[in-house]
Amino acid sequence: MFYNYIKITFRNLWKQKLFSFVNITGFALGLAVSIIISIYVINELSYDKFHTNYDKIYRTLRIGSRGDSNYLIGVTSGPFAPALLNDFPQSIEASVRVMPTDGLITYKNHSFFEKKFFLADDNFFDVFSFQLKTGNSETALTNPNSVILTQEMAVKYFGNTDPIGKTITLDTSYELTVTGILDDLPDRSHLNFDFVAPIKILNDFDWFHDWWNNSLITYVVIDSPQEAENVEAGFPAFMDKYFAKDFAKNGNRIDLTLQPLSEVYFGKDVRYDKALHGDKNVVTIFSIIAAFVLIIACINFMNLSTARSSRRAKEIGVRKVLGAVRTKLVWQFLSESFLVTLISILIAVAAVELILPVFNAIFNLDLTVNFLQPKVVLALCFFLAVVTLISGSYPALLLSSFMPVKVLKSRVTKTSESAFIRKGLVVFQFAVSVFLIAGTLLVGNQLRYMQDKNKGFDEEQVVLVEMNNSEIRNKHEVFKERLLNEPGIVNISSMSGEPGGFHDTMSHNIQGHDETYRLRTVFSDHDYVKTFGLKIVAGRDFSKEFGTDENEAVLLNETAVKNLGWTNDEAIGREINRTMFGNEVRRVVGVIKDYHFSSLRDKIDPLLVTLNPSPRIFGIKINTSNLQNTLAQIEKQWVNIAPAFPIEITFLDDKLEQHYRQEKRESRLFVIFAIIAILIACLGSFALAAYSAEERTKEIGIRKVLGSSALSIFILLSRDFMKMVLIAAIVASPVAWYFMNEWLADFAYRVDISADLFIGAALITTLMVMITVSWQSIKASLSNPIKGLRHE
Repeated sequence: MFYNYIKITFRNLWKQKLFSFVNITGFALGLAVSIIISIYVINELSYDKFHTNYDKIYRTLRIGSRGDSNYLIGVTSGPFAPALLNDFPQSIEASVRVMPTDGLITYKNHSFFEKKFFLADDNFFDVFSFQLKTGNSETALTNPNSVILTQEMAVKYFGNTDPIGKTITLDTSYELTVTGILDDLPDRSHLNFDFVAPIKILNDFDWFHDWWNNSLITYVVIDSPQEAENVEAGFPAFMDKYFAKDFAKNGNRIDLTLQPLSEVYFGKDVRYDKALHGDKNVVTIFSIIAAFVLIIACINFMNLSTARSSRRAKEIGVRKVLGAVRTKLVWQFLSESFLVTLISILIAVAAVELILPVFNAIFNLDLTVNFLQPKVVLALCFFLAVVTLISGSYPALLLSSFMPVKVLKSRVTKTSESAFIRKGLVVFQFAVSVFLIAGTLLVGNQLRYMQDKNKGFDEEQVVLVEMNNSEIRNKHEVFKERLLNEPGIVNISSMSGEPGGFHDTMSHNIQGHDETYRLRTVFSDHDYVKTFGLKIVAGRDFSKEFGTDENEAVLLNETAVKNLGWTNDEAIGREINRTMFGNEVRRVVGVIKDYHFSSLRDKIDPLLVTLNPSPRIFGIKINTSNLQNTLAQIEKQWVNIAPAFPIEITFLDDKLEQHYRQEKRESRLFVIFAIIAILIACLGSFALAAYSAEERTKEIGIRKVLGSSALSIFILLSRDFMKMVLIAAIVASPVAWYFMNEWLADFAYRVDISADLFIGAALITTLMVMITVSWQSIKASLSNPIKGLRHE
């Protein structure tokens, strides 16, 4: 019997080729897209879950404050980990410090500057479940001069030879012996590294034992969330124990909190954070898109299945006359639904296998799926059963209930309820289309706004050169002086952080104010303002003509001046004392026009610029008329001073672009998924328009005989779709506005959500629907009325 059902199914599919193609293709496409998005979402939600101690690991964060607001700080200092372990022995099982750094790695005559170098405590592999392919994880870091490499780095430096026991050199100063090779690192880890060496090699440095020198990530292992709450309750006393005198002197305190490992990857609102991060809002939005795409595909599938099933009423009547019982008819329709759904799922699976590698290459992802995994097979089987029941039950139960006498006399009368449900589902499809188009337009507008917004400084024709070694740091003035003699160099400044880069936060006592103020701080030389084209709106810039500037001058931005209650002119000459450096009193000599020294996601903070002889990076303003020669001169002067260390030259505008790289990638994904969802909706509209035209064949013939024009017939068939688009736009607009506003909440500087977005989305949807249904409408309006009147 089931074989008979299969024959009938394929016979009907072949008889109704257009509807079969639209039905299967649309459903398969929607399912494939939903699977790909689901893989992406599952991938994002799986970060760090491979660790055995996943539920027990916490990252220690500092809590800073400025005014009435608090913020989280991702780094701590060296003394925190041992002190926490000592002061909370009953609660904290282990603590481990991780210091992401970089360095020059040399083996024989091969040297490379490596960015992903970790220094960590020797229990690093006890806390985190990174597996060693070679070596003993319990002892691999106990020797201060040991190092562990990833398999990729082992091949890079040692080729196919066994690296165990071989020695590499770090920064020309540390001889490190390879004691272990890591197995392939899990892709879903917020910790990304190529080398791990013992952090104890820093023990001889005073800064490593300074409570205020924060450059490490501190993790602790705590058995339960309740115990973690107890530890957090003891943090105020812990901080007072070690910082009470500093808090009293600074007039400002720092507190601690614990962040579960499960929140680290999505915990992006943390300053000075060196961990890899994702965006939970994007995961939510993509999950919604996946659901929408799947729902649209299912709606098409069910709409077309139920719409066409009524065409088979006479077949059911004949079967009943010949003795078919209702149970067998129900099973027949469910079997047909099952086979069509199964075909669609198999096509979708094949499409995912073909598309995923291309998708990964375009968007620089590494998504994989194994359709033979039991969980995946069960999920697809469950989906197959649900769709089979939903799409097959309605025609099965409805048609099997028809009286054969009535059915054989004429086609079954369609109920207004079924038409209303079908139209309601189509309205939902169009509403999703309006929602996605409006969202796509908004994302594009926001990205263009961020790209085009004047950030208040020169970002073009500026290159950055990191001082990645002590030789160049010790001779940075020599490097600068030599470069200024080159014709392509306009200006050069050395600083602690460039616009868009690192900016510290420090406490200051301000003349005329009782409370201590926290100000973002950049340390620079005399040429910082000139190099980046900043505007002085009051007072003057730093100048070597004023000998006191070196130890006494500071610049403030407009936001700092405003927050301190001064006008720009009133700020000049005011005294500022950095509380962390004793009684170092400096005076404001100038006010800088506000510029976006951080991301456009953040409001412009109060900023202080001061002179300091210990920079981290060069900003070099260049003339690009002979770019290659200028870059060559920069490299030449670098080699003259630090020949052992490779130079890294980055264009400032390229580095700033990286701030929004994730948004751009997500925008492209959003656009692609939105287009596919709209395409699926249009496929459904096309098929329903064809069905509607076929159902109204006699009506169209009569109208044409009575004198109706082709245009009036076209309007007649298109009018219902236009009404549905209008209703969809009205329904979707407030929902779209809510989600748009939620997405924009992450940006301090953002575009406005105007009515034009929703009008544009409705017009685009209308145009898409008109294009989709026009062919069927025109075909019906130009048809021969005699054929229509002879219909059946």
